[in-house]
Amino acid sequence: MRTWLIAAILGLGSTSAQAYCLNLPATDLPSQSIANSTERTVCLQQDLSDKITLRQEIQSQTDAAMAQIQADMKLQQMQQQIRDAQQDLRIP
Repeated sequence: MRTWLIAAILGLGSTSAQAYCLNLPATDLPSQSIANSTERTVCLQQDLSDKITLRQEIQSQTDAAMAQIQADMKLQQMQQQIRDAQQDLRIP
């Protein structure tokens, strides 16, 4: 899980949108320039949306992992208290 989280975080920082959201050069036709800009904007918006979704998934998994760690720590503390109490009962 740790490896997946690291890979996902690194993926968030990459410039993947630049790889497939091409910034096409301006053309002599204004309508084509507008179409190119619109297409790139939509592409960048989709990339941003994908990254936000991925970030939310990572946050959710991180929160769940932290909750499990806290529960495990609480259980360990309780078990230690039981062992301590048992040890106190054994001492004459």
